[in-house]
Amino acid sequence: METPPVIKELVIVANMSPTKLKRLFKQVFGNSVFNYYQQFRMQEGARLLKEEGHSVSEVGYKLGFSNLSHFTRVFNKHIGMKPKQYSLCY
Repeated sequence: METPPVIKELVIVANMSPTKLKRLFKQVFGNSVFNYYQQFRMQEGARLLKEEGHSVSEVGYKLGFSNLSHFTRVFNKHIGMKPKQYSLCY
């Protein structure tokens, strides 16, 4: 979860060009490979905050962020509130 997918590796596995892979991925999932990965990652972060009671910093580091303010910005973009607010609501 800490390491984003690498297009060069995915095209080898999928046996298609990067352009075709990106186009088909977006058609099927409605999002780019990276945005899909980030959304999945933030949903996991929300789960860790809500269900397992981890602190914001624990979740940020567990998801591979070395900069917690960057984690907060990405979480806010995908979940709609800051991780601290989210942890207090749930």
